[in-house]
Amino acid sequence: MDPSENTYKVEGGLHLEAYSVEIPLERLKLGADNLRYDVLISPEFVKITDHIVLQMVMKHSRASRPLMTLRKDNWHREISLFRETCRKLMTNALNQAKSLHEVQIDYLAQIAMVKLLIERVNNRLEAAFQHFKNVVRKQEVSHRSESHLKLREEVAEITKRRNIITRDVCTELFTHFNEARKDIDELRALNFGEEWLLPEELFDNPLLYTDFHPDDFFMMKNYVLVGHRGEDCLNYNTVYGLLRSFLNAILEDDRSLADSAALMGEIRTYGQTTVSSFNTIADRLLKNPENVDRLFNYAETRRKLAKKRKENEDRTHLKTLKTRAKAQKALARKACKLFHRENMLRGIAAAYEIEDAVKACCPPLMPQDVLRFTAYPRSRKRIARKITRFKPYSEKPLSVTELKKTAARIKWLSRREKQRLMIRFLNDFNRYHRDLCNCRLYKETADCINLPEEQKDIRLSRDNHTLYEFILKREQIAQKKPVINHAVLKADVRGSTGIIEQMKQKGLNPASNFSLNFFEPINNLISVFGAEKVFIEGDAVILSVFEHEDAPDRWYGVARACGLAANILLVVKRLNHKNRKNNLPRLDLGIGISFSPSAPTFFYDGNNQIMISPAINEADALSECDHALQHRLKAARLPFNLYVYQLDTSEMEGAEFLLSPTLRYNVMGIELSAAGFEKLFDEIYLKRIEAKLPELQKAPVVIYTGKFPTVSGGYQRIIVREADIPLVSPRDFSIKQLTGRKYYEICTHPALYEYVKPLEKQH
Repeated sequence: MDPSENTYKVEGGLHLEAYSVEIPLERLKLGADNLRYDVLISPEFVKITDHIVLQMVMKHSRASRPLMTLRKDNWHREISLFRETCRKLMTNALNQAKSLHEVQIDYLAQIAMVKLLIERVNNRLEAAFQHFKNVVRKQEVSHRSESHLKLREEVAEITKRRNIITRDVCTELFTHFNEARKDIDELRALNFGEEWLLPEELFDNPLLYTDFHPDDFFMMKNYVLVGHRGEDCLNYNTVYGLLRSFLNAILEDDRSLADSAALMGEIRTYGQTTVSSFNTIADRLLKNPENVDRLFNYAETRRKLAKKRKENEDRTHLKTLKTRAKAQKALARKACKLFHRENMLRGIAAAYEIEDAVKACCPPLMPQDVLRFTAYPRSRKRIARKITRFKPYSEKPLSVTELKKTAARIKWLSRREKQRLMIRFLNDFNRYHRDLCNCRLYKETADCINLPEEQKDIRLSRDNHTLYEFILKREQIAQKKPVINHAVLKADVRGSTGIIEQMKQKGLNPASNFSLNFFEPINNLISVFGAEKVFIEGDAVILSVFEHEDAPDRWYGVARACGLAANILLVVKRLNHKNRKNNLPRLDLGIGISFSPSAPTFFYDGNNQIMISPAINEADALSECDHALQHRLKAARLPFNLYVYQLDTSEMEGAEFLLSPTLRYNVMGIELSAAGFEKLFDEIYLKRIEAKLPELQKAPVVIYTGKFPTVSGGYQRIIVREADIPLVSPRDFSIKQLTGRKYYEICTHPALYEYVKPLEKQH
């Protein structure tokens, strides 16, 4: 973005810079739940983090020696290891982002690591508290009543400081994390440009560690005493509204402001993270603390002017500085009048003058009580009564004397001093406003990230290629590359119910018959063709052949599925010949092969992987055999095992309702889908032949033939018959015309293999 697009002019010719941050993730894949992004962070990094966080919790809890019974390590070495691991993981993420030309992967990794660190702090805090309780219980068991009572009181005190301990631990932990992160920023800038860097203050933000509006002590330590309660003297919403109105009033180009405000009011959605752009330019200006000095700090501009005069600077530049100082002074007076009119100027000054009084009276008073007493006389009687009420129970010598001294000092502050404190307040307020908005943005984004811990959840997301993994090189295991497409084969037994009844009547075992003649032959062939089982039932089996990314030596998915199907039929034919001699029923199969140019979807039922793919439904349809056709053509001496017809729907009035106008005869046949045939052309060289085989049929048979490599290293020939789908009458199945559509049969007829044998010598 052009920097000038973020620059706005105000009264007096001053220029302000707008501030905004976005964390877009909309181009990334959602995880297994279709709601969040699944991210796996290095398990080794989690262990390292847990170890040093627990040590930090112990340190910041200021526990006594009896409670500190955990093993101590070389602290410097542990911190160095944490930083180095952070750098390695972020470098890994950056390399992934670079290889895929997608900076959002780097954003995802950074936010996920921050979320993980905060979660581990809370987790280790619970572990530390549990450790303290266990120590106390051991003291109780040993009947050391005096020591156990002291330890119990100490643990209770530590528990009261839980929020403070959490913030102190996070502050220390994120100091090391942010140092490691900054080390990678130069590499990020080299790869994507500085404009794509997430700002330092997004992560160097003390509000990230709180789940609620921070307390008064936190605000005094990190920002200024601003509150969110309606009764708070310096209420956040009130101050924000005043500053926003003030900026809107002094922005010069009102028409431009209105247009920009409308633009900024758009709602943009990134994945499942909805980020509302800020409603006005004024809001974006308020997020930049540097704008406070640009608007009001005329004292600093005067110092620069004096220095440039001594250096004999160009008069034009001196005049510019003089004009700037004059404009800044005028705006500072205008802001002072605004806050004075709203009865807030004395409260703003008091926010920086009450530090000693807070130390003397808090607790039991709260800093907001001290602020009210010193800045607003009407509140003093109520606060004084509160002091009287708490005095008997307080360990401190409570008195209103210190509060009155502070109030008097604030009352007699000069106008210039109040103005200086107002500028300081606005700087701190804008910094808090920026951090608060950044914290909300972070939490909205972090809520869209899932950090799975259960292996079944990790496996589910990984198998569906929706898991973003940021792990160390030594943790990377040999895994299959992502599936890019797949072929599905379904083999269906014809008349299985009749076979079962026939065998039961003879006192034979149908289960063993199916096992020996159907399932075992298939199991023996699966590995040869690189297939995997998808689903098995009593009279059908579904297999798949996957093609994986960056594995071109295995990109023969359809060819191997065709070869597997042909071998299944040949094995079953040999077994049928044996069964006929032993007076056992024969098995007739119908096989369908489909192809999908994308990866399937996986989910799990316990440890059982279940695959979902439209190719399964298509293979199921291709393996079917219409009962009417089977009955009609059973006695005919057909040269081939697969025939496909399309019914003439114009003659179907009054006929039995049919789900599909396409009918198949598939007995010991193999049908390949049209998409599968096209893929086969890409996999291997196929020679087209118009075979003249009068012993099979009068017209020439159009076949395609070629060889493919099996997984074991051998080669196998396949023959594909191409035939027209005729349009037939639904009444008597007489052929009316050809539809122009084709179907494809993987042939196992010996005559066809004899016909193409001369090709073996040519190749």
